[in-house]
Amino acid sequence: MAWLKHELARTRPDLRLAFSRPGLITLRSDLEGALPPTAIFARATGYSLGFADSPAAAAARTSDLEGPWRVHVFARDVDTDDDAPPIDDRPDHWRAAILEAAGARAQADPEPAPGDRVVDVILPPLGLAEPALVGWHIHDAHRPSTPGGVARVIAPADAPSRAYAKLAEALAWSQLPHAPGEVAVEIGASPGGAALALLHRDLHVIGVDPGHIAPIVLGDSRFRHLGVLAERVRSRDLPDRVDWLLLDANLAPHRAMVGLAHLLALRSRSIRGLLLTLKLNDAGVVEDLPQLLAKVTGLPGVREVRATQLPSAHQEVTVWAPRSSPHR
Repeated sequence: MAWLKHELARTRPDLRLAFSRPGLITLRSDLEGALPPTAIFARATGYSLGFADSPAAAAARTSDLEGPWRVHVFARDVDTDDDAPPIDDRPDHWRAAILEAAGARAQADPEPAPGDRVVDVILPPLGLAEPALVGWHIHDAHRPSTPGGVARVIAPADAPSRAYAKLAEALAWSQLPHAPGEVAVEIGASPGGAALALLHRDLHVIGVDPGHIAPIVLGDSRFRHLGVLAERVRSRDLPDRVDWLLLDANLAPHRAMVGLAHLLALRSRSIRGLLLTLKLNDAGVVEDLPQLLAKVTGLPGVREVRATQLPSAHQEVTVWAPRSSPHR
């Protein structure tokens, strides 16, 4: 929350803080037609319609909203170390009741296409007796169709680390167009959580890390371990074609970028995109984020850069950078 407020103070000085709770900020602007902010530390944004203490009241908040629209109901995200939050069945109940109350003004299918209007109903965390916030947004191609931006992923019991969940969320958010049989190189692979998530999607994975890799990953014939620092990898260590380059090294971001640039240079002709996790070690790194993202933008072939903070990535930012069509 503090990082989001700091970011908005820098990027959107027209916005003034209004009501806020953990995982939720509302803002006002004196500018007519002001757009919702595009912010790294905000996964879901839109226009507020007000509060509601029941599904019927939520549907009533949409009375002046042009339809038909789709309905997303989700609980607001709060920072927690709980890797297995309790099951919350409230969104399904609220959504069904809102659809019934709204009638023909709402579409039953929750899956939006770009340009669709989506009503967002944001519930408080379980156990808090607070009203829901009702709002709306226009869906676009860069916004995941999942209610709230990205659904939290629970890593399977055999995953070596929570990096499994982080990568699964990052793949959903970025909409990285991976396909079975493609090759991904991961910098910072130890102990293998993200690699396992890629193997479960039938990718071939090369893990670059001097550290330990879990047996469940090492035992998969589609995985190969390079036990060196990224900047020490040689061209002959890699296959001729690498499709995706991932980074989740336990290093300061500026330091991690050295190995990233080295590997990109080795297979620049084939790498189609970069999916990076940047560690927010201290407040200074947060201040440096614009500079870091400019560095990623300046890498050869990068055509756009998007960044966000995902549910399972606590002190980290995820960056997606697709590259212009390389030579295959």
